[in-house]
Amino acid sequence: MNKQELNEFFLSSLENGNIYIVLAKGKAKYKMSRGSFKTKDHSTDKHKLVFKKKDNNDYIFSDGKEECIISVECDERITLKFKTNPSFNRFTLRFKSFEDEHIYGCGEQYTHFDLKGQNVDIWVSEHQQVLKIAKKFVREKILGVNPSYKAPYKDHQTYFSSPGFMSSKNYFIYCHQDSFGRFSFKKDETLLSFRQIPEKISILLGDNPLDLISQVTRLVKIQPHLPAFVGEGAILATQGGTDVMMKKYKTMKEKGAKIAAIWCQDWSGQIITEFGSQVYWNWEHDTTLYHDLDKAIEELKCDNVKFLGYINTFLKQDANLYNYAKEHDFLVKNKDGNPYLIKSTTFYAGIVDLTNPKAYQWYKDIIKKNMIGKGLSGWMADFGEYLPTDSIVYGGDAEKLHNKWPTLWAKCNLDAIKEAGKEGEIFIFSRAAYGDTIQYTTSMWNGDQHVDYSNDQGLGSVIPATLSMCCSGVGVNHSDIGGYTTVLHMKRDEELFLRWSEMNIFTPVYRCHEGNRPKSNVQFDDESVIDEFSKNSNIFYELKPYREYVLKEYYEKGIPVNRPLFFHFDEEECYTTQKEFMFGEELLVAPVLRPKVKKLKVFLPKGNWIGLFDGIHYKGGEQEVDAPLGIPIAFYLEGTKHQKLFEKFIKEK
Repeated sequence: MNKQELNEFFLSSLENGNIYIVLAKGKAKYKMSRGSFKTKDHSTDKHKLVFKKKDNNDYIFSDGKEECIISVECDERITLKFKTNPSFNRFTLRFKSFEDEHIYGCGEQYTHFDLKGQNVDIWVSEHQQVLKIAKKFVREKILGVNPSYKAPYKDHQTYFSSPGFMSSKNYFIYCHQDSFGRFSFKKDETLLSFRQIPEKISILLGDNPLDLISQVTRLVKIQPHLPAFVGEGAILATQGGTDVMMKKYKTMKEKGAKIAAIWCQDWSGQIITEFGSQVYWNWEHDTTLYHDLDKAIEELKCDNVKFLGYINTFLKQDANLYNYAKEHDFLVKNKDGNPYLIKSTTFYAGIVDLTNPKAYQWYKDIIKKNMIGKGLSGWMADFGEYLPTDSIVYGGDAEKLHNKWPTLWAKCNLDAIKEAGKEGEIFIFSRAAYGDTIQYTTSMWNGDQHVDYSNDQGLGSVIPATLSMCCSGVGVNHSDIGGYTTVLHMKRDEELFLRWSEMNIFTPVYRCHEGNRPKSNVQFDDESVIDEFSKNSNIFYELKPYREYVLKEYYEKGIPVNRPLFFHFDEEECYTTQKEFMFGEELLVAPVLRPKVKKLKVFLPKGNWIGLFDGIHYKGGEQEVDAPLGIPIAFYLEGTKHQKLFEKFIKEK
């Protein structure tokens, strides 16, 4: 559908009975465990309001007792503003939808790219859940490992939730509100429900997907530019101190790997728990573990290699910074007035109250002094999902602030960078987000995948997660090469690590993670993978001219780097596949997502395609291609702008 048709559809729906509103008064209960939430809501005094009359640009909905006025503004988008009795705190907007449309977005979705038919909770949460992992273990012990298994969507929770979604009919709806929401994408109707009256709802209309996504990114804002060094090669993850870091770096350098940075998440120290090797949540340089760090950073700097670290929203109980924050009343409190302690794995931590101006400034100063001041060129800005709804915070109602917490956290990091005069030089990557959080982070990452091939939480979940984030306006995103979470029988082998590294060549950031149990997993410098990984890091580097072209397109036009196929090709398969993706407009990527694959069936849209690494010509449709380990699978259309660059990879085969 084009813009004019969509405009007529939505405006006529206001008065032809295709839209109604439900108002109610409600009270919710929440239960949080390690960042995962369960919630129940009890509503009373419900009123179903239907269209009664129009007064200029005001549409009046009523049931004879209560009314809601929808004021409509039409400029570059349709904007609906609501005025009703303020005693109501439950709101549902219903409109007739299209039975043949596909729905995408609402943040990050790990199992279902197309959300038609699903009920989607709009609530920032921890994606990894103890109960889900336990069920997975039991299921796989009894029935065997099945990467194709997907848990019911109703169990889905996500680090990045967004009150906006895209339709294959070329419209995007964004709800300007922060409360818990639930979007129900039924066969012929869509229900948007919130635990507050929304400030407004924006309806964006496009002539095509690229036109539409450009509007979406303008709405949620463009991410800050990636520092140039990120494109220079792999970001190697190491733990265990200065000696380990430098030994691994020199090994990879001798192998000819292209290296952009060394990422040491345990720069502040280690804590060994039942979960594995974790960071000591006290954001001060561990001078014992990382002795002579300043000298090591200078040595790396001579090779144009950066040093990266880690920080999150928590302070470990009884650590130095925790005690200072407690003494100065900088922590989120429980109802008894004591620090509200959360438990992530096996230890307790306090949450810095980011709504307290003094605490916010203090945390910025820690970043400026202890990280930027120590020579760090970036870090993982982890977490942001855990604010309990029953906590006491300086800024007001914790339930209403919960979804906004990731935005406060990302902004705190970016503000520190700006105040240090390092904007454009420092790389931060975030896991949690809500709506327009992304304007404060140079990159998102897909969170903590399992070290396996599973569609549910492993390698198979990365593409739908990436594409749904794209349809939510995220332009720069990536995943941990090899995954992160190792529990029980799950361990990363050579093949999984290399298949993941092949896929991530075609993303804006090429970053490893050792995982929570480094010794249980294959790492980049293991003899069995070091040569192939070094080769892949060089391919990533050699694609730099094309990657910079694609990044420029995002920063100037708002078109994300990694995209679904339907952004460029109007064929049914392109609207539903979550096994392939576009890297810019010129490269179609079809990663190997299963073990022991020698041949792979891929879908190619109409056209004359050329294999990036084998030079074989393919026609559109389903094709079977060779998929040996060590040869990433990607294609470009004959005659494309960067064909000369792409041909280089065939010649260097």
